[in-house]
Amino acid sequence: MEGTYTPILFELSEASDKIAFSSLTGDFPQASVYDHFKHQKKELFKTQNPEKPLSDDQLEEMFRQWANSRNLQEEGVWVWYPWLQKMVHLLNKHEFITLRTSRNQHKITPAEQKQLIDKRIGIIGLSVGHAVAITLATERGVGHLKLADFDTIDLSNLNRIKTGVFNIGINKAVVTAREIAEIDPFISIECFTEGLTDENLPEFLTGGGKLDLLIDECDGLDIKIKARHAARALQIPVIMETSDRGMLDVERYDLEPDRPVLHGLGEQINPAQLGQLTMAQKIPIVLKLTDAFKGSTRGRASLLEIGQSIGTWPQLASAVALGGAVVADTSRRLFLGQFTDSGRYYVDMEAIVCNREIKTGEGLNGRPSPLLKEDAFQIIEAYPIKEGGEKPSATTIEAIVTAACQAPSTGNDQPWKWIYQNGLLFLFHDESRSYSFGDYRNIASDITFGGAAENLILKARELGYYVSMETFPLGEDSRLIGVFRFFSEPVSSFTIEPVEDPKLVNQIAHRCTNRNPMKNERLLPELVEQLEASVVRIPGAKHLFFEDAYSKREIGRIIGACDRIRLLHKEGHKDFVSREMRWTPEQAEQTKDGIDIRTLGLAPAEMAALMLIKDPAVAHVLHDIDGGKALIDVTIQSVMESAGIGIITLDGKPGRQKFFEGGRVMEKLWLKVTELNLAIHPLISPFYLFPRVYMGEGEGLDLPEIEKLTALRKNFHEITKIKDNCTEIFMYKIGKTTPIPIKALRLPLTETLFWGALPNANSL
Repeated sequence: MEGTYTPILFELSEASDKIAFSSLTGDFPQASVYDHFKHQKKELFKTQNPEKPLSDDQLEEMFRQWANSRNLQEEGVWVWYPWLQKMVHLLNKHEFITLRTSRNQHKITPAEQKQLIDKRIGIIGLSVGHAVAITLATERGVGHLKLADFDTIDLSNLNRIKTGVFNIGINKAVVTAREIAEIDPFISIECFTEGLTDENLPEFLTGGGKLDLLIDECDGLDIKIKARHAARALQIPVIMETSDRGMLDVERYDLEPDRPVLHGLGEQINPAQLGQLTMAQKIPIVLKLTDAFKGSTRGRASLLEIGQSIGTWPQLASAVALGGAVVADTSRRLFLGQFTDSGRYYVDMEAIVCNREIKTGEGLNGRPSPLLKEDAFQIIEAYPIKEGGEKPSATTIEAIVTAACQAPSTGNDQPWKWIYQNGLLFLFHDESRSYSFGDYRNIASDITFGGAAENLILKARELGYYVSMETFPLGEDSRLIGVFRFFSEPVSSFTIEPVEDPKLVNQIAHRCTNRNPMKNERLLPELVEQLEASVVRIPGAKHLFFEDAYSKREIGRIIGACDRIRLLHKEGHKDFVSREMRWTPEQAEQTKDGIDIRTLGLAPAEMAALMLIKDPAVAHVLHDIDGGKALIDVTIQSVMESAGIGIITLDGKPGRQKFFEGGRVMEKLWLKVTELNLAIHPLISPFYLFPRVYMGEGEGLDLPEIEKLTALRKNFHEITKIKDNCTEIFMYKIGKTTPIPIKALRLPLTETLFWGALPNANSL
């Protein structure tokens, strides 16, 4: 009884049917009997006489005359529904269809209805397919249905499948077939309760007669492609609806037998190999086939949450109902020759029924203006000049500044401007380049300037000059960061910056961020010792290194959680998408700054996820639902593949000078890593976000973000044993991997180095 879905029809004018009917009703004495035959017949009379209204008395008289000398029990058809144990008395097939479709006229003409009555449709997947099948049957746009689904009804399906709770646990195809039979017992239905397989695909498409239309609403990627190849070979058209933005695919293989599968998107996919792919490998294919980047905002956000906060693709009853209507309408017009095209179409309710104007946020307010030549020279005039030093040539200064500008900067923003005047090289902060959510209180920029200073000192020493440096000479509120003097030999009247390892100058041009996946191999102890030695020779600097699995996993979790907070924060997301990333090679070449997307070393599934979360509306949804936790998993995996996590701290409370000094230490270490032929990837979001909590009382954050960061920092200190009386400077992962194909570009010197008190001076 559980798998039964076909009603039993009795015509009591036939002796054999009368015997079977009598036997069945005797076996089920408690069965419910519904005999509304008279009501149906009178309604039929009414529809057959539309030219004038008929009163109840007139209809009663017409029925009396018709019923005269007839055995009403033997008229029409008795229908037994075994799963309901109900018997219903109906008009015969012709009259039943005539009456049931009478309200279709003349949206569908009688001649057209006659064309539709014998059409054969196969539906794969009975979640969305349930709405499609029910709508087709209700409209009577089909005469024969084949339904394929191996799955059963779950309670969670009832958010979109209109059926009763008593059907939980019953096969979806069977449930659909029963509901159609309860609407129209004369529609022929065949269920494939094992789903569509390689073995039964031919029977599904051609058994009992070739299908006139295949409707694909299944989840299986391999079946989608295989079914289309088979349908194309048989010249069967295919329709698919995705219940997101009302996206509808129509492939008219009946009219275009050589048409590429899924408009060419699936033509090169080998369906035999799809079943062997992992979910991560399938994701880019699914995104491509469904053009998911054009999906609804919440649909795209939900894709990123599958396997995290939700188990599968979400669907709403309204979208599924709309899909059922769209497919039924399209199939009818296809059958009637009113629609002959192929293509992808959208019936997007959010776009059709929407507010006339949608205002978007303005982004970061108060962005500083670019540093102008006049501003820089006014600042220089305020600097108290002290005599001393030599005047390197313009060529030498260009070489020194070129090396300085090879230092790393957050998002490769390169926030420096240099002016050389009368033997002094001035370093300025162009805040318009670095102003961002990530550069809280100039921390990121100050570390960058420290790295640039370290490169400058190394390069100058190679070219025969000693360097004396004065940092923040006009105070930490000034845009003047540093002033550099050059000497051919040390002098007692100026503090000369030491160069502990002159050979590191050879690594400046090769230093880079390598984001490629690393090999999970421990570093030799002597290598770790060399890294530590490059740091600890600086007073107050400490180097921590974690290579055990527990520490890497927990620190990776904290880094990933901070990455997630930053990326889902409105301004942090804007930084990443609009300020940091260069999404095409052409964009990277044009701007000569930012992070070239080709340097991220992402797997196809990760790249697909990144392109989804690029949309600020998607990030906003993820923020509101506390989603995006897959970002944490990606970071953990990345960290676990590395040899270890390194951290640089400096003794003392944080401040601009401290972060500048930390930048020098960072660059020393990075150059040493480069010399050792190892890969390094900064993981710095915690050190850019934590200060907002412990320095700024959560400035720029909402309460949940503050609470999360406070807990993360506490956990971070428990794992690393870092004390509160020190400044966190730099964190990175390290290991062995393949070289990166391209390096981050740098701005030309004509945009970063300017000359003062010289003819034809460049302007800022």
